[in-house]
Amino acid sequence: MKNYELMDGYRALSDSEIAYRVTNSMQTAQEINRLLKSDNKVTIYDVVEMLTPARMEMAFALLELFQRISAKKLTEKIRASKDAYNLMKPVMDGLEVEECWCIFLNQSLNVTAKVRISKGGFSSTQVDVRVILKSALKYNATAMVLIHNHPSGNPKPSVDDDRLTQALSQAGKVMNIRLTDHVIYTDGDYYSYADEGRL
Repeated sequence: MKNYELMDGYRALSDSEIAYRVTNSMQTAQEINRLLKSDNKVTIYDVVEMLTPARMEMAFALLELFQRISAKKLTEKIRASKDAYNLMKPVMDGLEVEECWCIFLNQSLNVTAKVRISKGGFSSTQVDVRVILKSALKYNATAMVLIHNHPSGNPKPSVDDDRLTQALSQAGKVMNIRLTDHVIYTDGDYYSYADEGRL
């Protein structure tokens, strides 16, 4: 049987049947099925955490590999806020806590690196401008895009977001490294300081 035929076979199965194939446990499959039918927002990580330790480890490894493959398929040139959003989607989609990343660019706006700067809690994460600039120098960046998520789903920037944007923009100018955008990421939406004319 060819691989695509095997995939088609899975597409024909119900949620419960797929859950059983993944877990090999009728009880866990029923729990997953109830979770999928609930009104709660369910992520793939919720399902993975219901697996046995060995299957969970394999699932997380596959998810990480999938995210890396997906990221490589996306644009490696950042011309607009949507490019940054799409580039980081495999990494930031479904995060339950705030993370701050920086995309470093060369003179042609090609991505030289994507670096996680910090990881925090449900409503904030601490970001040190000096850490960002140190990484920018390491990757020979002439421009950068700051991007962090709001797990709440509200892309509106906070006062702290405004302060960080201005601080990083000013510090970058001193070192001739331009902050081209600060994107606030949510699942399905985003806010761009550049698009709003605030950079």
